[in-house]
Amino acid sequence: MTEMMLITGGARSGKSNFAEKEAAKYSRVLYVATGIAFENDSEFQARIKQHQATRPTTWDTFEAFQGIATYLEQHSKKYDVILVDCVTMLVTNLFFQFLGERELTNEIAEEVEVGIQTEIRTILNAGNKSLAKLIFVTNEIGLGVVPENKLTRVFRDIIGRVNQQIANQVDEVYFVVSGIPKRWK
Repeated sequence: MTEMMLITGGARSGKSNFAEKEAAKYSRVLYVATGIAFENDSEFQARIKQHQATRPTTWDTFEAFQGIATYLEQHSKKYDVILVDCVTMLVTNLFFQFLGERELTNEIAEEVEVGIQTEIRTILNAGNKSLAKLIFVTNEIGLGVVPENKLTRVFRDIIGRVNQQIANQVDEVYFVVSGIPKRWK
């Protein structure tokens, strides 16, 4: 079984920076970027370019929110470490893919969560079969107020349970605040 790590924290807490420093300790790195920008979202496109500019050019990148487990199964032997940044964007993209144009009822919310949990479990299983260290980056979004609308509450609940699912499977968990990582597990 491979070594796995989860790094969590709030937005702009320094968690990606910490994760990249951990990954830089290895020579063969795969960066799995799960944030996908739409054509009309210039702000998010700029964020992606900024992230790309900070990564070493020697790192390989796989930009996708689908097929991650299959990609890991096919390519993980080439890498010492695989950095998945970020689980929150992965879950966001999967959430809207599974929801589609449907209205978010309780039954559909449950179906969406099952689909997401299954995808995360598949990624974790592929990671366990890999020889590469896996580093997951995610946002801790459960520290704020209860969201005012159902869609946001359901999403918050799902990402909270996904983070727990990953934390239960990994060897190390770090929480980053103001650029300072604290190991919790």
